[in-house]
Amino acid sequence: MFFVLIITAIFVVISIYFFLRAEKLQRQLISQKRDSFITRKENKVLADSMTLFSTRGQEFAQAKLARLKVQAKSSEDEQLIIHVELISPLINNYSVIFRECLRGKGRLKAVSQKCFENHDRAAYKKFVAFIVTGDKQLKRYWSSDNLNGFLFLVDALLTIEDSISASSNLKKTVCTS
Repeated sequence: MFFVLIITAIFVVISIYFFLRAEKLQRQLISQKRDSFITRKENKVLADSMTLFSTRGQEFAQAKLARLKVQAKSSEDEQLIIHVELISPLINNYSVIFRECLRGKGRLKAVSQKCFENHDRAAYKKFVAFIVTGDKQLKRYWSSDNLNGFLFLVDALLTIEDSISASSNLKKTVCTS
């Protein structure tokens, strides 16, 4: 009888221990679910913010490109017109390229090639030739093959176009003087 009482007591103690352990695990599970929900909500907000950022970046780049096109046509600078047409597919697909670059390193060139080939088969080769024969900064941005390089590349291309147009305006001013 004493032996049965000891076994019953051990069983009760073990049952209480596992009950308390299960309660603790259940509280941890609820806490983890709450944290997971909060993390998913934050990720959604960040993804929406990045989408908005890419859309706004594309709008700003396209507006600058449009100003350059108008400036190129009004100044009739052949070199500027060629460069504007050369970078147009990159700027017009800014948001698509931005989102692909967010996924990881090594996607800039592949997605850019697809975007250029949708515009014209030879456009990508011309663009790469322009980058390779261009400024060292452009080569570095292009070879980084990531989002940061893409952002700097677009900015540099649009800034280079500004300097080309400024130098061509200076040449015309000097020639007419």
